[in-house]
Amino acid sequence: MSQGTVNGRDASSPRPTRDDVIDLAHVWFRDSRRVDVQQLSRELGIGRATIYRWFSGREMIIGEVVWRIVAEALRRVEVREGCPETIEQFVHNHGEMAAAVRGYRPLSRFVSDDPEYALRVLSTRYSVVQGRLIEWNEVRLRAIPEIGPHVDISALAYAIVRVCESFIWSDMITGVPPAPDQATAMVAMLLAGACSTGRRQGPPGDGAANSQVLAVS
Repeated sequence: MSQGTVNGRDASSPRPTRDDVIDLAHVWFRDSRRVDVQQLSRELGIGRATIYRWFSGREMIIGEVVWRIVAEALRRVEVREGCPETIEQFVHNHGEMAAAVRGYRPLSRFVSDDPEYALRVLSTRYSVVQGRLIEWNEVRLRAIPEIGPHVDISALAYAIVRVCESFIWSDMITGVPPAPDQATAMVAMLLAGACSTGRRQGPPGDGAANSQVLAVS
């Protein structure tokens, strides 16, 4: 190894970061190339120990990649449709996102190639994807005044994500073809039950009101 390189990397180039690992893994995932920690280490010119300091393992790296795909789908939907301010808008945006994510071919290939592993990455309580989807739903739900004051928003966000997983990823859970449209219908039913004539206090932009954790009465 020459004096100008460190672990195969040009010593004068910026040291790779955590985001660089996700960027490269994303490219490989999109190209249906196996995301392997040793190969990432070699390609980026950093030690595997460094990668393992940033991520608990391969599963977490792939979770970050999948979350990037989901987050981009959410961003595109909200750019096109706007952020939801009503239950109707929330349900519509959810349906658009579900269809976009399930229709993304690299993700579909990942699910079909190793359903059991994909299930762990996508829909366990330790999943980066599941946790961030719950957070995303909770933030959007708190901005909708139609939802009654008796509703536990955190529990509702969790229920929406879990129900959607059951239909969007049904092929790897039960062997039934995925049904994003049914996921959307279930979200509509959950939110219909959360509606109330009484509105929560504070406008959607009121940070104090929106950050309040509402207990079930």
